[in-house]
Amino acid sequence: MLIIPVIDLMGGKVVHARGGQRDQYLPINSQLTSSVYPNAVIKQLLTWFPFPVIYIADLDAIETGKIDKTFYLQLLQLFPEVTIWLDVGIRNKLDWLVWSDLPRIKPVLGSESLEDLELLTQLQHTDIILSLDFKHGRLLGKKTILEHSELWPETIIVMSLDAVGAESGPDTQLLEQIKGIKPAVGLYAAGGVRGIDDLVNLKNSRVQGVLVASALHKGNISAESICKLME
Repeated sequence: MLIIPVIDLMGGKVVHARGGQRDQYLPINSQLTSSVYPNAVIKQLLTWFPFPVIYIADLDAIETGKIDKTFYLQLLQLFPEVTIWLDVGIRNKLDWLVWSDLPRIKPVLGSESLEDLELLTQLQHTDIILSLDFKHGRLLGKKTILEHSELWPETIIVMSLDAVGAESGPDTQLLEQIKGIKPAVGLYAAGGVRGIDDLVNLKNSRVQGVLVASALHKGNISAESICKLME
């Protein structure tokens, strides 16, 4: 199982996401880093454990469309061993093309932002990461995407925004629902992980990977546990 740390960016700082209420996000308070600035946070995070993949949600880009591509070029240079899953609020193919030429950046298509579902048919399914974003039990974005699982790529994130930062546990019912729609898809759980027990349970349920933030920064998961789970 792949464990992926999450970096939520807002106003140039790493913030603590909670329940999808972005106007209430505050800079992180972490046991792994003393900084709130992304380059330093990522460096200290990778010093603690050599994660091969990091997920970045650029909340300014998602909310306003403001994109700083130069910043991500710098990240690729600073961290040459890391692949970045990047959610910048891609809406259509023009948005996708902004990122398609960057090595080791895999743009995430979030249902919350995606306007042109035809994009899913125009790209190789191995190149796409689709995030099905849920809040209050409802999919954000175009609901028809749930009715057309043939459009889904091989990698699906099930994002439970209500559970993000809430220490409520993963939404296993939602994960089973999505798995039932397309059993062969590679599922990645996002939201609600409290500690090692949740990770073990998700691995036993054959989830391919998990996105984690709060539990890491609170010290609820050890580097040794991550190493064992990722074997």
